[in-house]
Amino acid sequence: MTSSGCPFCDIASASAPFSPLSPPTSDEVCRQDALPDSPAAFPILSTKHVLAFLDIMPLTRGHILVIPRKHYRNMGDVGVHEARQLGQWLPILSRVVVRTVLGEGRDGRGDDRGNWNIIQNNGIRASQTVPHVHFHIIPRPALGTSAPAGGGWIMFGRGQRDELMDDEAEELATLLRNELAKEVKRVKEEEGVDLEDCEHIPRSTKL
Repeated sequence: MTSSGCPFCDIASASAPFSPLSPPTSDEVCRQDALPDSPAAFPILSTKHVLAFLDIMPLTRGHILVIPRKHYRNMGDVGVHEARQLGQWLPILSRVVVRTVLGEGRDGRGDDRGNWNIIQNNGIRASQTVPHVHFHIIPRPALGTSAPAGGGWIMFGRGQRDELMDDEAEELATLLRNELAKEVKRVKEEEGVDLEDCEHIPRSTKL
């Protein structure tokens, strides 16, 4: 189910499900011609139930949004099955974003590099700007690191948010999709969970 005029529903409609283990080429990930009145979209994950894509106005490099494919206005409306799928992918995508953008181990100060926010807002008074449930995953670089593209990380929502450039976004999205493929493979080998089987993702899906 989609909602007319919802930008996230438009992205969902333009992005067919694909296997995270073997994502299609950049040109095939999202039908940009289906978004004539919207900025380009850069999906990282596209399953039957869940999508993740780069925020076009990122607070930091690697800021992504995670949404249910089906339109729900707020978290209280989300069905149980979709909620399970969202919960399943959030930690996986967190690891992918952190490893890709921040790296692993500790920084020069001895602090863990893995610092990030997962934020979800419900309603206008709670700063929800798009009426389609979405989670922000925002990596937090070490203190003293220059904020990329004018972004800030003192507090969510503060600081200038500059528009993501298409060439930079495409490069980053490719890195994230490749890292996600490694993580999905690791989960299957080490945790015994086949994420593709959980989602029943077709190997090849046409819009």
